[in-house]
Amino acid sequence: MTTANKIAAHPTIPGDRDILVCIFQRGAADGLNAVVPYFDGDYYTQRGSIAVVAPTGSGDPRYLTPEYALHPALLPLKPIFDGNDLALVHATGMPHQIRSHFSAQNLVERGVVEKTGPITGWLGRHLALSPPASSSAFRAISISGNVPVTLSGAVEPLAIDKLDDFGFEQDILDSGYPQVLANLFHGGVPFAGPANAALAAMGELQAADLASITPDNGAVYPNSPLGTRLLQAAQLIKSVLPVEVVCIDSDGWDHHESLPTYIALSLSDLALSLKAFYDDIGAGLGTGTGMDRVTVLVYTEFGRRIAKNGSDGTDHGTASLAYLMGGGVNGGQVISDWPGLVIDPDIPATEDLQITTDLRTVITELLNKRLGGTDVGMVFPGFAGPHSANAFWP
Repeated sequence: MTTANKIAAHPTIPGDRDILVCIFQRGAADGLNAVVPYFDGDYYTQRGSIAVVAPTGSGDPRYLTPEYALHPALLPLKPIFDGNDLALVHATGMPHQIRSHFSAQNLVERGVVEKTGPITGWLGRHLALSPPASSSAFRAISISGNVPVTLSGAVEPLAIDKLDDFGFEQDILDSGYPQVLANLFHGGVPFAGPANAALAAMGELQAADLASITPDNGAVYPNSPLGTRLLQAAQLIKSVLPVEVVCIDSDGWDHHESLPTYIALSLSDLALSLKAFYDDIGAGLGTGTGMDRVTVLVYTEFGRRIAKNGSDGTDHGTASLAYLMGGGVNGGQVISDWPGLVIDPDIPATEDLQITTDLRTVITELLNKRLGGTDVGMVFPGFAGPHSANAFWP
């Protein structure tokens, strides 16, 4: 059975639901040097020596559109963009006005712009509203070692850092010890629910035999935390486990100094990891298989300031960049209502790239068009819209 057919074969997942892989760039990723607005002369005025040079023309591999170009480290994503399976949303974010990483991440993951409101996560609330496709413990999983706020509110989401370490050694299995534990944690015993859920998940994972699921289509993952996590995500998706949501952290995006050096490393890891995942899952090419059934969302807590700082880096700002990858996206374009980069010294807010596309608009359209529909008022309470710009998915 081919990889693509394996993904199409999950009988319990309704056909109107994609498998979602949600990647959070923790540290506030700089979008201006990732997807370069080379048409805007103020970009070069404000960024000076840390600016990325404009493409030489449409034949330059970094060229995306007459307005935007890729950072050279993102070039592995160019074939996906050209194949219309990648869209880039610029000048996006949630308008929370917070510059603290921890506080901003908490707000973005909760899907709110004020400290008041639900303590659960936007994705957890969506999953709680959406009938589960199965009783599997692997419906929603975080491959980052902890359950992110994004998933809180969902029923028993799993958090596993390394899938091959989650379970018992064969000699313990042979000894019958897991059954002893199952008998011990019966109804009424403290922590019986989580304990039995963990034991059930171990059994499911053992039966799935992920070790036998290797990268397909020549995919090569970088030996990095993100590469390893996406490799594991692909193993889960290609297995018999009816996975619906995978959450992954990508760390190290707080580039206050030497931006050209450090962002190149971060962007290279991101691009190589995403390209390997895309190749491994397989392009669906409109057949309803492979990446036609998978959507990847990459986003961050806030962006960076327009001008470089004294350490050739960038400081905390407002808007940034989101990546949408999958066979269902309106790909091959940079989607943005460009706000301009003029800085008025009398207006502090102009130091930042302004948000012109609320990230909640992007996510709402994702939930409605690729994840079976949602109740916007419950998922994003207080969000006035627009609820669907019809720009990101057909």
